[in-house]
Amino acid sequence: MIPKTCINLSDQHSIALPTIGLGTYSILGADGKEAIRTAIDVGYRMFDTAVAYGNEAIVGEAIREKIRECNNLTRDDFFIISKLSGSYHRQDLVEKCCRMTLDRLGMDYVDLYLMHTPVALQSEKKCAGNGTKPNAIDDSIAPTEAWIGLEQCYQEGLCRSIGVSNFNEHQINALLSDASIVPAVNQIECSIGFNQRPMRKFCQQQNILVMGYTPLGKQKLPFLQNNRLKEIALSVDKTTAQVSLRYLIDEGVVPIVKSTDRKRQQENLDIFDFKLTKQQLEELDAIGGDQRACKMDFLAGAKHFPFTDC
Repeated sequence: MIPKTCINLSDQHSIALPTIGLGTYSILGADGKEAIRTAIDVGYRMFDTAVAYGNEAIVGEAIREKIRECNNLTRDDFFIISKLSGSYHRQDLVEKCCRMTLDRLGMDYVDLYLMHTPVALQSEKKCAGNGTKPNAIDDSIAPTEAWIGLEQCYQEGLCRSIGVSNFNEHQINALLSDASIVPAVNQIECSIGFNQRPMRKFCQQQNILVMGYTPLGKQKLPFLQNNRLKEIALSVDKTTAQVSLRYLIDEGVVPIVKSTDRKRQQENLDIFDFKLTKQQLEELDAIGGDQRACKMDFLAGAKHFPFTDC
């Protein structure tokens, strides 16, 4: 059984969610759907998708199939996350995008709806009209405009909570100055190699839960081969990946892992029978550095692109 944590909402309510979830980026087609079904079998109940991933339909199909097949499963057992498309940041388009997500998922609501980035993209129609590329940035739309749309989705019951992704302190403060609802979550890249300590501290002060994507980095990054990490893993009879995930959980971060392999999916859940000591956490924290896996260089020129701390 995966332990649960909570996100706190502006109306003083809180929502429970698993302390670890499965990311679905690049999980596509029939094989992808089967991987999600397998993840449910081994115990995952939180799934992270997005319009940009192009797989909301298979995520929804896999979950609905499992609910039909298993008498002990209901929609309430799952925590589903999706994200607003960058080309729907105009306030009058946000609800439309959210409703299309629900149609693809085959669900009445999502548990958490995130603004995927602070950067708006031009609509396909606008790109066609001015000859720009489909992913062209639209700096005329500030993140606060999209956030007002997310607040409306929350108020209409299309999502149980709302948050942001890839936001830094400056951008969150800009939202807070105008928002009626405080973001419940900020989903950012977070790992031992890119630990985001200043951002995590800021979010904690604002009562914003941090979700960490790419918590195990990428193979080219050296932190999983760090000697002290290996020593700690050996001392607790776990893999370096398991210790890396436990580090995030002990630091109050909800990791979003990704794997289509049943054995690896199970291994990533086998992290709740041990805890790291304060000294071990400090030693792992010191590995740090800028071992970032997701650069998002294509947005580097955007007016609202995150600064270097996120």
